[in-house]
Amino acid sequence: MELGKVNNGYEIEVELNLPVDSQESNYGTLQISQLKAQDESINGTHSRKKRKSKTQEPDSEETDEVNQSCSFIGNALEKFWAYLSDFLAERKTLVVGLVYVILALLYNAYFIASIYYSIHNNISMNWCNGVGLLIILTVITYVSLFYFQIVKRFWGKSIHQAVLKPIGAYYDRVWKYRLVRYGFYLVIVGALITFLVIDTAGERYRLVSFFGLLIFLLLGWIFSKHPSRVKWRHVTWGVGLQFVFGLIVLRWELGRQVIQCLGEKITIFLDYSNEGSGFVYGYLVTDKNMAGIALGSVFAFKILSVIFFFSFFVSILYYYGIMQWIVKKIGWLLQISMGTTAAESMNAAGNIFLGQTEAPLLIRPLLPKMTKSELHAVMTGGFATIAGGVLAAFISFGISASHLLSASVMSAPAALAYSKLFYPESEKSQTKADDVEIPKGTESNALDAAAQGAANAVFLVLNIIANLIAFLAFIAFLNGIISWFGGLLGAPYVTFEYIMGKIFIPVAWLMGVPADECDLVANLVALKTIVNEFAAYSKLSEYIAQGIISKRAETIATYALCGFSNPGSIGTQIAALSTMAPERQSDLAQVAFRAFVAGSAACFMTACIAGTLISSVSDTPASTTLAPSTFTFTPNMTALF
Repeated sequence: MELGKVNNGYEIEVELNLPVDSQESNYGTLQISQLKAQDESINGTHSRKKRKSKTQEPDSEETDEVNQSCSFIGNALEKFWAYLSDFLAERKTLVVGLVYVILALLYNAYFIASIYYSIHNNISMNWCNGVGLLIILTVITYVSLFYFQIVKRFWGKSIHQAVLKPIGAYYDRVWKYRLVRYGFYLVIVGALITFLVIDTAGERYRLVSFFGLLIFLLLGWIFSKHPSRVKWRHVTWGVGLQFVFGLIVLRWELGRQVIQCLGEKITIFLDYSNEGSGFVYGYLVTDKNMAGIALGSVFAFKILSVIFFFSFFVSILYYYGIMQWIVKKIGWLLQISMGTTAAESMNAAGNIFLGQTEAPLLIRPLLPKMTKSELHAVMTGGFATIAGGVLAAFISFGISASHLLSASVMSAPAALAYSKLFYPESEKSQTKADDVEIPKGTESNALDAAAQGAANAVFLVLNIIANLIAFLAFIAFLNGIISWFGGLLGAPYVTFEYIMGKIFIPVAWLMGVPADECDLVANLVALKTIVNEFAAYSKLSEYIAQGIISKRAETIATYALCGFSNPGSIGTQIAALSTMAPERQSDLAQVAFRAFVAGSAACFMTACIAGTLISSVSDTPASTTLAPSTFTFTPNMTALF
């Protein structure tokens, strides 16, 4: 068999030198004829295209000229941008430095102009607003730049070797002597007693709160897992840090002003969420329908919407590593002062800003090899504090932002202290400070981080809504059952909440609540312990709006309720931590209830310290509160600064 070709390049098979009958010959002739016909058809098509192209030749030439011109310009642009990219990449340090210099010059020009304008127009100086706040922020920025870019970069190692390291070695050497330790503690206790005797003159009822603090510590020691193994350094330093911070924010004038200013700014900042939620939900957030009739806002749409905005912002800080830096520094302070392990301290610091399931992510690689006492400390920190997004929602309730901020910070050392009292270390820790490393965000850019933060908040909001619906319905069911039984004895007013409220009356009294208001605060504590803190703070906001609770009782309740210690959180923590360390699920389940009790006690301790230091209404920071049902604020940047 050989291959033949037709003029259009198609190949056909031709049988040569073989006998064929007429049928086969006709078939071969038919194939050749068909191929020739196809070839002629194709050639005809080609000729028609050629004739058509000749008729359109002028337009085609113009199009080609335009395409060539555009192609030339496009190539030139590509070469320009490629050259510029290579140029900037080769001189990145120089270009970035030049940009920083230009921005610094522009900012300094603006800074000087704003000061001149303020002086020229005789505008009074306010350190919490306007030029005063700008001056403070500028000083903080320049001092930070000087320290990190000059002092730490060029002299950091020298200062550490020549000053800090010898001081640390001397401290470790001296602290080994029992006489020194006991002497130090006696001096601290003596100074504390002297302060309380002088400070509570004329207001001895405040000592009830201090007495309550001692009772909670005593109960923690009596029911401790290993009473003989308690390291009192953990406890004394934890309570001491609580007390020092309480003095700063509650009694020191400058500290009160700073925390009050910070609370006001955070409140205004969070109010910007109303712009987004108001646009999406309309009158469900703005409190007014299309006819302008005032309506009450809906909790799920107004209060919980703040969580989306706050999570959005925190995710940006986390992406740039700012949040990690703050957490690491606070954790370092807790570690060197209280003597707790690096992992425990880091988790406690993270609980100030993050939730009970987010903070353990900072130490996730260490969870599998933690001791039971360390796991207990991790869980206690989650129960004793609240997440930043939830704090934002509580502020929207109308709760004092300054007190919520103080409670969030004070509860971190309290959680560590009570955890180490209630479940002391009986094993050797396997975690080291070098093992703790907080990674930066893995998102592609800040916008991606912000979007993921807002999306992740959906699960938190839905979890809050689901738990509130389920638990409040269950409590109502229990109230109905118990009220029915009580009604058969002529006491239909006896409900589940009524009984639990009576049980917590001694707790309210130990925290320093006035005797005639112990019932109110006890009901709040019971509601928080049985349902959750959202239900309790919602009820507290009603008490505040109705004016049926004193300022002292309100403040103590604010501190006592500031924690995730509720039954729903037990399941949440076990599930979350078991996911991070599946091999420790049994240990987590064993220490969960103890951690729940310790977390509640840590909140009560914080409330006791607040009750001890609050001398009168004038001594507490002005409440940065917003009535949740009448709030119609429209955010603006002038209010923020």
